[in-house]
Amino acid sequence: MLTSTTRRAAVATVAVALIASLTALVAPSSNAVEKGREGTGKTAVAHYAGAEVINGNHRGPDPRLFRVGLAAGEPTVGASNEGNVYFVALPGAATKVLKSGDEGQSWEDISPTLPTGQNTHRISLDPYIYMDDAEGVDRLFTIDLTVACSYMSFSDDEGASWITNPLACGRPVNDHQTLFSGPPKSSLTVNYPNALYYCWNDVASSSCSKSIDGGLTFRPTGFPAYPGVDATGGGGFCGGLHGHGHVDQQGNVYLPREYCGQPWLAISNDEGTTWTNVQIAKNGAEGSDPSVAVDRKGNIYYMWVARDRLPYLSISKDHGKSWSKPMMVGAPGVTEANLPSLDVGLGGTGKVAMVYYGSENSRFPKCKRDCTDKDYAKTTWNGYMAVTSNALDKNPIFYSTTVNEKSDPLKRKTCGPGRCDTVVYDFIDVVIAPDGQVWSAFVDACTITCSGPEGLQDGGNDGIVGHLVGGPNLQ
Repeated sequence: MLTSTTRRAAVATVAVALIASLTALVAPSSNAVEKGREGTGKTAVAHYAGAEVINGNHRGPDPRLFRVGLAAGEPTVGASNEGNVYFVALPGAATKVLKSGDEGQSWEDISPTLPTGQNTHRISLDPYIYMDDAEGVDRLFTIDLTVACSYMSFSDDEGASWITNPLACGRPVNDHQTLFSGPPKSSLTVNYPNALYYCWNDVASSSCSKSIDGGLTFRPTGFPAYPGVDATGGGGFCGGLHGHGHVDQQGNVYLPREYCGQPWLAISNDEGTTWTNVQIAKNGAEGSDPSVAVDRKGNIYYMWVARDRLPYLSISKDHGKSWSKPMMVGAPGVTEANLPSLDVGLGGTGKVAMVYYGSENSRFPKCKRDCTDKDYAKTTWNGYMAVTSNALDKNPIFYSTTVNEKSDPLKRKTCGPGRCDTVVYDFIDVVIAPDGQVWSAFVDACTITCSGPEGLQDGGNDGIVGHLVGGPNLQ
């Protein structure tokens, strides 16, 4: 039986050997996918936490919707310092990495390819892109789960060329990956300024690996961020599913998850060697990944869907030791939500962008856990985007809108908790670009029949990108 030290050494040796097979690849010439289309919900409504509408002179941002021209499943989005926007599509077995240089109007396929023209990432069970937009960096990562491990490619020139690592998991057999980076806490990085973390679910735990050379090699960090069983005394099985991770400006690592029915956060102050688990609130967590981000002053923002199936935000100003009373941040009229995600602007404090799927006609508040498919027969779901620039105030102002027109929903019938049926998978995404603009990633499951009479089935799974124009400054 290998010891932990021996296993780490073995993994490191294999990873180093792989460097010889790392190949620089040039993407094919620009391949336009489809002209984007502006479609849109209405100007965002100003409201307080709890959905109380604010009357008066509070001009919110206007939404824009762009279709990337390809199917998606659990999309992620990125934005670079150069002003480009990126989206990962899933039109078949392999992903497509798409780039827009004109604010969503048009999209081109910049996926890493072999000299034969084939996609370097031959299969993807979970697509994922991540843009490290730290000042002076702009490294774009695309990583595709294969269960046995992951293919990962990265580009330092906005997708014009790529370097591929065919074994980028740190430890075989994993699922539901997340990739994120930030300043190292103690390590000396090699030819790259940030430490890169890859975390995954292996059912029995939530574990992570780390790269200090920009993604060329990975090795396990330390103890799992979460055990697969309830460590709080309940003794139940909780699995290993978690949300996307985050690294703050001091190099501390954060990994959120719904843990045995409650919102939790794992915090590491030593690059993943050890973790401290803290419970955020006691109002429950319903099935979908929570989301976390940290501003430049170390304030931690945590978003989740609670037991009442509405989206909540809680904030810690003391590095996770204590948390604010949960704020219900759903838009006025929303009765049920799913798949929350948030990001924070690093130019200040209290600047937050949020997204989720939401319904205004769900019957969940009435039938609750006795709801059946019949109760959801006429339910429609929209893609919500929300922003605030003063989340740290005693009574912050939120601006919420739907990226789509409510008469043309993104989903019908059920959506979660957890997966939003069979076409919208584990998560959606939102980022605040370096220039302060907000970009989001959704799946439109209603492209064929959903605009018709009530009761029709879903059809399609189009990738769409949302954008907010105007509103509060999040830079």
